[in-house]
Amino acid sequence: MRGRLDNTQVVSTPQTVKPVDLRQLIGHRECVQASDTLEMVHKRFAGHEYEFMLVMNGERFVGLCERKKIGMVLGARFGFAMHSRQPAQEAILPQVTTVKTTWPLSEILAVACSRPDATLYDDIVLLDESETVLGVIFSQTLVRLQNQLLQENVRQLEHQQRELNKKNDEMQGDLLLAREIQMAMLPAQMPEITSPGSGQNICLRFRHRYESIGAVSGDFFHLLKISDTSVGIFICDVMGHGVRSAFVTAMLRALVEEMRALGDHPGQILTSINAELMHILKPMDGLLYATAFYLVADVKNRQIRFARAGHPNPLVICRQTGEVKTLKCAAELQGPALGISANARYGSNEYPLEPDTLILLFTDGIYEVFDAAENEFGLAGMTAIVQEHRQQPLDIIVDHLIAGARNHSATKVFDDDICLVALEATPA
Repeated sequence: MRGRLDNTQVVSTPQTVKPVDLRQLIGHRECVQASDTLEMVHKRFAGHEYEFMLVMNGERFVGLCERKKIGMVLGARFGFAMHSRQPAQEAILPQVTTVKTTWPLSEILAVACSRPDATLYDDIVLLDESETVLGVIFSQTLVRLQNQLLQENVRQLEHQQRELNKKNDEMQGDLLLAREIQMAMLPAQMPEITSPGSGQNICLRFRHRYESIGAVSGDFFHLLKISDTSVGIFICDVMGHGVRSAFVTAMLRALVEEMRALGDHPGQILTSINAELMHILKPMDGLLYATAFYLVADVKNRQIRFARAGHPNPLVICRQTGEVKTLKCAAELQGPALGISANARYGSNEYPLEPDTLILLFTDGIYEVFDAAENEFGLAGMTAIVQEHRQQPLDIIVDHLIAGARNHSATKVFDDDICLVALEATPA
């Protein structure tokens, strides 16, 4: 086989990224025979601009020869006289990259670009399924093609990034709207409740602090005015963070309002809320639950009634003595978090409501805070701050609590949502 195999022209690299017929990438099919002398090969190269040429032994492909290498051999001192009659087989390159038409383009580019520096820009040889040589593919053709593929990938990535940015902007707008809705669901005004009649009356005042580590929160509280002399406080902490948790808080608020008729009976209202929540969450995959605490402050009967669903126990603080107690439920009257068991039952507990008393309801984000040495702020940290500032106004006390927990953190930021509701009972 001598000379050109056919009149196939050099095909330019496609401008669009589509499945490529590797035969179209063939730059040339020029060849010499292995028995041709280097002088003859050198003349063949002089008639073309190719840097590499096929070397055949009859119809069998045996390798590539390189213009530069043959030129250096014949151009050296005494080189032409010594080597011009040597056969082309003596000048075959030791390493030749061959690929097949059945290979995907990505694999061919990977092979071509993973070669050592010395052979990185050598042309490669294309074989068909039967390993018959089809021709030579220029290295620069692959470089251009890879560059076009990269440019197309960049364009696609930029387009995808623009689409992602657009979607992210829309989602961010939705999250901000969800945050506004969630904040709007919080009590707009904190009521004041005063016991009727003569004698030493009790006045109740409420304050709260609410912080979310994200756009929306899984912590929530709701005040339910039961009568002119009693008010219910519902506080919850939904598992996890983000939209799913915030959606459950909205459901819980709706359920609390729906169960308003049971608002004076903490155990019954938590039992009913749990049953409804289980009915709503039943079709969902995966576990989703919320700890909750419900407390009724009754100034007429000077009594607190409460029920617990796996939630942290509130703290009761005597302003005068600084004594701090935990508002605990009897073991047989408390139950698991809401949304875990459809058969859960919650009972009501009672505690006397005295003047000069503070009651703090909270989620775990305020005390599960750690310093650089992994020491937890904990209930002990909360107790110490309340005792230190117990004679100050209620707003000051809750501000000190939040600041104390934040300052205890090694990062000076909270890792969890924060919800704190403070109830103050004072002589009217």
